Amino acid sequence: MPELASIVLAAGQGKRMRSARPKPLHRLCGKPLLSHVLAALRPLGPQPQVVVIGVGAEQVQAETSEPDVAWAVQEEQLGTGHAAACAREVLCGFTGDLLVTCADIPLVRTATWEHVLREHRESGAAATIVTALFDDPTGYGRVLRNAEGLVQRIVEESDCDEATRAVREGNVSLYAFQAPVLWAALETLMSGPPATAQGEYYLTDVVEVLVREGQKVIAVVAEEQEVMGINDRLQLAQAERIMRKRLNRRAMLEFGVTLVDPDHTYLGPDVTIGQDTVIYPGAVVQGNTHIGPNCLIGPHVFLEDSEIGEGSEIRHGSVVRDSVVGRRVTIGPFAHIRDHSSLGEGTRVGGGEVVRSRLGARVNDLHFSYLGDATVGDGANIGAGAITCNYDGQRKNPTIIEDGAFIGSDACLIAPVTIGRDAYVAAGSVITKDVPPEALAIGRARQENREGWARKMRK
Repeated sequence: MPELASIVLAAGQGKRMRSARPKPLHRLCGKPLLSHVLAALRPLGPQPQVVVIGVGAEQVQAETSEPDVAWAVQEEQLGTGHAAACAREVLCGFTGDLLVTCADIPLVRTATWEHVLREHRESGAAATIVTALFDDPTGYGRVLRNAEGLVQRIVEESDCDEATRAVREGNVSLYAFQAPVLWAALETLMSGPPATAQGEYYLTDVVEVLVREGQKVIAVVAEEQEVMGINDRLQLAQAERIMRKRLNRRAMLEFGVTLVDPDHTYLGPDVTIGQDTVIYPGAVVQGNTHIGPNCLIGPHVFLEDSEIGEGSEIRHGSVVRDSVVGRRVTIGPFAHIRDHSSLGEGTRVGGGEVVRSRLGARVNDLHFSYLGDATVGDGANIGAGAITCNYDGQRKNPTIIEDGAFIGSDACLIAPVTIGRDAYVAAGSVITKDVPPEALAIGRARQENREGWARKMRK
């Protein structure tokens, strides 16, 4: 394949978002806008993927986890043409094709980029622009073609006369260029006066430079919905609905998942789900989450960066984050599993909390307990209200509950402590010392009954 690289322009301020957060980091289906753009380009194999940053540059770099990204910085916000030119140093010596887009156009599919690149190469064009036919093209630069259908100019809306304003074909800020041609055209453009009083140079004006030099510029028409830009919170919400519909459709038709109410189910783009799993309304599944086959995900469950084993059931209102759930596990309702915990096969956790803990197979922990920094062996039983007291005010301490141990209701295990294999801890006990295997530990005051005390108090 001929050489290919990409440039994503992500340096703008995004004033209409009315946010202190850089616009490329606003989330769409749980993932930053910039990440969606990079993910769509990546299967084409661009090397490198250059991201031009400016406003909030350090934050954008810190929160972008995609591999093989090269960064270029636009120190002054001098327009999209200047932003593209800032990537030239990173691409020094590159002579292949360049795909150029913006971080706020997240709905473009890989298949669309493949089509654009194919048309660009087969036509031998110096530049290929992506356009859409709008019923209302307000806000878009109008694309003017000659009689042969080749692009002649892109006219910004502020410069349109009445006839040009009536043109329905609009530029959507997606391009393919021959790299040497782009750099030469930008040099020519930026050697002249800027397009605005603020000293801005627009990438759209490169088209007129190329045409004037006799270069061939073509246009590829895409679907309006796919190339919409995100400029404010309203458009972000519209894009969310479009993306969610795509992801839910994939889950049902490709994964074989039952979504009881697709309009109220929220799946992330990196989520995978096994066949015959059922997901109820209000569920949010995002990050790098894999759900096995034949699972049941109840209403208003939140899953993030976790693995759910085959045949498991996550009941109403439960949260699982950064954790691994084994096969045929039951969680909830209203349980919280987090911070790299793991639950073994057949374990049952009710409405309690499991934090940085590893529960073995067939553990019963059904009634409002707290397990923090604990290792629980196979077949252990955790009674109602039992807790591990893992924090001493300075550090977190471990609790070990060995296979088959029985922890009575409302027991407090003061870490660090070990409860031996098949040992019992009496209900209501406060345990501060290790319990040997098969022992009974009782750590509570002796009960005393005072006859007639209540009657005397009432008098």
